[in-house]
Amino acid sequence: MLADVFRQTIARGLQRKAIRTCSKWARLYRIMGPPHPGPWGPGPAPWTLDMHDSLAPVNIGQKSAQMGYTETALNITLYKIDIENLDCLYVLPAKTPDASEFSAARFDPAIELSTHISSMFSSVKNVGHKRAGAVNLYIRGSNSRSALKSIPVAFIVFDELDEMNQDNIPLAEERTSGRENPQIWKISTPTLPNEGINELFLESTQEHYEFICPFCSRIIELIWPDAIKIIGDHHSNCEDSHLQCPKCKHKLDHETKTIWLADGKWTPYGDASLDVRGFYINQLYSIKRRPEEVVKLYFKGLIDKASEQEFFNSKLGLPHIVKGAQVQAHEVNRARGSRRKDDPLPDNKIITMGVDQGRWLYYEIVAWDFESLGNDLNMSAKANVLAEGKVVDFEDLDVLMRQYQVLKCVIDAQPDRRKAYEFACKYWGHVLLCFYARGQMGKMITIDPSTEQHKITVDRTSWLDVSLNRFRLKTITLPQDLSEEYPEHIQNLVKHYKTDKYGNPMGEYRNMGPDHLAHAHCYAEIALPLAAALTTNKNVRIYL
Repeated sequence: MLADVFRQTIARGLQRKAIRTCSKWARLYRIMGPPHPGPWGPGPAPWTLDMHDSLAPVNIGQKSAQMGYTETALNITLYKIDIENLDCLYVLPAKTPDASEFSAARFDPAIELSTHISSMFSSVKNVGHKRAGAVNLYIRGSNSRSALKSIPVAFIVFDELDEMNQDNIPLAEERTSGRENPQIWKISTPTLPNEGINELFLESTQEHYEFICPFCSRIIELIWPDAIKIIGDHHSNCEDSHLQCPKCKHKLDHETKTIWLADGKWTPYGDASLDVRGFYINQLYSIKRRPEEVVKLYFKGLIDKASEQEFFNSKLGLPHIVKGAQVQAHEVNRARGSRRKDDPLPDNKIITMGVDQGRWLYYEIVAWDFESLGNDLNMSAKANVLAEGKVVDFEDLDVLMRQYQVLKCVIDAQPDRRKAYEFACKYWGHVLLCFYARGQMGKMITIDPSTEQHKITVDRTSWLDVSLNRFRLKTITLPQDLSEEYPEHIQNLVKHYKTDKYGNPMGEYRNMGPDHLAHAHCYAEIALPLAAALTTNKNVRIYL
């Protein structure tokens, strides 16, 4: 009996020495639960096989939803811990709920289903820190800088990168600086063009998964709309839609997908010599999702902006800007008037100023035209931008307040709250510090009951909607000598649509670059009803 145990031990040791790739490790040790229970295999997602064994120092995964990328990243992480004895960091958008749910839904089942993986870990109770002997697995949210410090690792996964705090990603990457041959994976469904995962993918090998058509024997790829035959004209009658070869147009049966995708290969569409590999896949390849499900969302997207956004991002794995979600260059240009910034001020106008803090203090000063002060003042008023630009110090804002006789100024409260507060105290009653916050209703402005705080809270999306819609509604006039930065900043804010946890459509603005003057523009807009309330000594709600 001891001889049998000895032989088994020797056999396991030889088996482990023979493991040179992650895919081989996964086949031996990873046990999967439903819907594909049993030992791991690439069958349900054959495109992930080569991804497992990539040796590139940086790997980028631009994908549609539910395409096996997270399971791949988890397999590689466990392989690095078990075979290469490397400390690993797995980064998710937020600690709660993302890191907690990942630990419960992904990591814990991997341990429970596999005796080998279970034996690797000596401590798993801590959600953010798992110990495998002397090796560590850290699971962190991207929002906390302190949680990403002081944890030297050799392998990092950024899962759903586009949803992360982008400012903290370089901090996490720095955790590998002291290690030889580190590896980083960044995976995500994309959001906007040339941002986040899409920007990184465009700088990679840009590999697409191609395979041989079982009917015409040509190399093809499943790409919308060429690889889909749409049957029907509404999401309620498109159930007969199916995949087709984009070249010979023969029907490709969903039920035989695992057969004709099994021998597919990743083909670089970018520079194949780069040491940054990029992998793109869309949901037309999915074994779980039938093609008619993709078509249904396509039809819904024709009438619903959130569905349109989800169709491109989550089904096609492509970045997308919904029509009307971004101010266009021609809309900014047509708003230019004949007035120059140094022209005399208009008489008898309410003048407001918005200030956004950054490396500079960015400002916009507006004179307002309206027939009368009343409800929904922002909708009836027209904005005449007198000046915009940037200054270095708060003392420069003093000059602007006096020069333009600003009645009400709204300033970004962060990052230098102390100086912003001192500025508000200097112009008591005429300057308010603004905080963007969730939970605000529409255009409601919540004024802190303590007048000494000089503080207001507003909903970011609602007020950006009001201020940026002026360019579409033609209710704004810009100076002729507009700064070069202004159009760029205005266009860099893009509305991204999605559904909330109840299935209701919602939008949030994301930046595609510097956007300080766009926020200064928004703050000047917020200042209008506050200025009206100051002038009439009435509650600001009357003008909202």
